[in-house]
Amino acid sequence: MKRLLQSIMGRGQSEERVFTSAVARNLEIDKWTASDTVLRLRRIVGKRPYPLDELLLMTAAFRYLQPAVVVEIGTHAGKSARIWWELSQASARPTEIHTIDLHDPSHAEYPGKALGKMIKGLPVVQHYGDGFTVADRLLPTLSGRPCLLFLDGDHAFETVTKELTLVERHPDVIGVLVHDTFHQPESGSNHGPYEAVAAFLQSHAVREVVHAHIGLPGMTYIRV
Repeated sequence: MKRLLQSIMGRGQSEERVFTSAVARNLEIDKWTASDTVLRLRRIVGKRPYPLDELLLMTAAFRYLQPAVVVEIGTHAGKSARIWWELSQASARPTEIHTIDLHDPSHAEYPGKALGKMIKGLPVVQHYGDGFTVADRLLPTLSGRPCLLFLDGDHAFETVTKELTLVERHPDVIGVLVHDTFHQPESGSNHGPYEAVAAFLQSHAVREVVHAHIGLPGMTYIRV
């Protein structure tokens, strides 16, 4: 049995089949197999800023949606972009990955020389500039392929609200993951992403929402 599982976990089509259910209407994967992937990702990128439950949600969204393109806002050290690349490598279908961030040394969260270090030398396309502006220009050039949008840039309510409008502006976006969406009213943590997601869900009909909300930082998956 152990050898069988090891053969299933080999890269390529066999892994793709075991991850996702062909009949599932909503997000559904084999969590045992996905857990092996999460542990592998944990060894590569660590547990910060994405704890295990969030790595599992990222894996699940990628496997279920099978996007041809991932566009993310918020590169920092490149950990999320590295996650998408690793998931793409283990998939039967290659995924084109684009990551966007400011190249502004005056910004409080500018990582300096660490910007994108986790994806150096990998075929991940780095873009510099305002996340919404760059993504809005980039998405129409991606040949109408299904896209997963990952939002982990500026966590202000206004910024995330604006970035979520990319969903209605670009029909090729089939799913969105938003980071830092945990909500604890009594805490002093930033609730901007949570409030932006709540407002979006109130004004838009979506197919599915899944939250990883058992603690900070939190993540929300939206299938549109």
